[in-house]
Amino acid sequence: MSDLGDLEEKLLSEVGEVMSREVRTVAADASLREAGRLMSKFNVGALLVMGGGQHIGILTDTDLARKGLAPGVNPEKDPVQSFMSSPIITIDSHRLVEEARALMKAKGIRHLAVTEEGKIVGLISLGDLIRYYAANFKMSE
Repeated sequence: MSDLGDLEEKLLSEVGEVMSREVRTVAADASLREAGRLMSKFNVGALLVMGGGQHIGILTDTDLARKGLAPGVNPEKDPVQSFMSSPIITIDSHRLVEEARALMKAKGIRHLAVTEEGKIVGLISLGDLIRYYAANFKMSE
């Protein structure tokens, strides 16, 4: 295949090829401390928040840093639900990686839940995008 064909194929990569299929969750009533412990344990920057048997929000490392450390917050007692972002912003697994990048930029976020037939099946992060672009496109210095 020509270099142009290789480039075109890389530009047409789908989110499902780049995302992480391991979806880590935390209960809505769990403490911020517990959420931080889970993020550290699983080495992830976001947890989907579960309430009533469904995903009701997302808690990110940025939420913990910016909201969870604010004056008056008690990380031992305050629940994740008070600090999560909702609704969850999603992208279909068959959309292009470039569309995920554009959506993250437009929304000012670093994580997207990935769906297939309306069901969350993974997450894609800004880190995933950086690794994808670094591996597939030689950047000039």
